Amino acid sequence: MSVSHQLATNDAHRRPESDPEQKGRPEESHQDRGSHPPLSEFLIRAPEKLGLETRIEFRKVAAALVDRIPSGAGYLVVDCATLNSIDSSGLNALILVQRRAASRRVRVVLRELGEELRALLVLTKLDDLFEVENGTAR
Repeated sequence: MSVSHQLATNDAHRRPESDPEQKGRPEESHQDRGSHPPLSEFLIRAPEKLGLETRIEFRKVAAALVDRIPSGAGYLVVDCATLNSIDSSGLNALILVQRRAASRRVRVVLRELGEELRALLVLTKLDDLFEVENGTAR
């Protein structure tokens, strides 16, 4: 799968930079949840601007990751730390990714979402659609 530098994916537990075979590739990381089976976590970084020009590639990569997550046994984390702006087509891309994930019983978590983007989700009444990490959750 080809991934641009803006949409780099990796697992939540980074491998050392000296491991070139793993750099930039999405992977599973398992977290023990007591008696429950381990959950698979996949991470995708949102581009600085999620909009008309970046939505298709973002959605394609995110959908491919969702399809790799075992049904009902994992979640997709969208790292929004560098996301500075999002337009209606970017919001639509997030919604489509969330719908695909929901059909597979996979959670979508928005991580490091800025206050302005958080407020946009509330304004558009999309705040109940996503889990938000590091701040107000649904």
